[in-house]
Amino acid sequence: MKADNVTLLDFLAQNKTLFEIPVYQRNYEWGKIQCKQLFDDLVKALSSHNEHFIGTVVYVPESGSKMSHIEIIIDGQQRLTSCMLLLKAISENEPTVKDDIEENFLTNKYVSLNDHIKLKPVEKDREAYQAIINDHIDDYDRPSKIIENYKFFCNLVSDSKYSGQDLFDGMNYLNMVYINLDGGMRAENPQVIFESLNSTGVSLSSADLVRNFLLMGLDLEAQERLYKQYWLKIEKLFTNKILADFVRHYLIMKTNKLVKREDVYSTYKTFYANNNFTPERALTDLYENAKFYDSLLNVTRVRLKTT
Repeated sequence: MKADNVTLLDFLAQNKTLFEIPVYQRNYEWGKIQCKQLFDDLVKALSSHNEHFIGTVVYVPESGSKMSHIEIIIDGQQRLTSCMLLLKAISENEPTVKDDIEENFLTNKYVSLNDHIKLKPVEKDREAYQAIINDHIDDYDRPSKIIENYKFFCNLVSDSKYSGQDLFDGMNYLNMVYINLDGGMRAENPQVIFESLNSTGVSLSSADLVRNFLLMGLDLEAQERLYKQYWLKIEKLFTNKILADFVRHYLIMKTNKLVKREDVYSTYKTFYANNNFTPERALTDLYENAKFYDSLLNVTRVRLKTT
């Protein structure tokens, strides 16, 4: 493991580097409150000329083609994505820094990975983010927090008393800590580190934790396959709240014991171990039961409508 303090811009300026959000991470979920706080922190740092710490990014490095680097983001994707959106908003407001920002921080000119775009969000957010970076935002007509927050940042930048150049210069005051799990899956246990980092702050749902537990330790190809074959289909059946309820009720059915909401994740890990599951076997069972659960919910909805 390697850890050090670095400015945000130095981290993002890494040459031939793709920041990839793995499939087991939750979707981009920051709202206007968090985005406004990030912008206010930037303005405060700029006006005081003092450094400001924005958090930690944890990643596992991988080698890409043609001497490129892939950094699999284990923790910090919400901040990282938001900072990228803010940089893009500044570049659109200030033509004098547009080329600098886009060539050094948002894209990889000489690396074809991810169509030259430095950040690769989870699949649900990817198309919206690409539309922003490629200046095709008007062609994207579906609901997206990525789009909403980008437009929000554009308004904040436009309404600021500081110029785009000032705001870009101010981003040099934003500091972060990076943690490089340099031995990949062999040297450290990313799941243990992830759980520790997420024990405070905005909690992940029990469903988020179960998904990460099942997919995090696999290689990228296996993650993509299992996510698309099973977990993505489960997500499409339920809202986030119902998905968390499903996992809890699944465990109650499987263990014949009452499971408290706060105990779902720990109970699932024990259940997984006791049944000698593999990630694919576990996901198969979850998906089969999710279809039954969805059918029961649909029957209940129909009955409620007819009474």
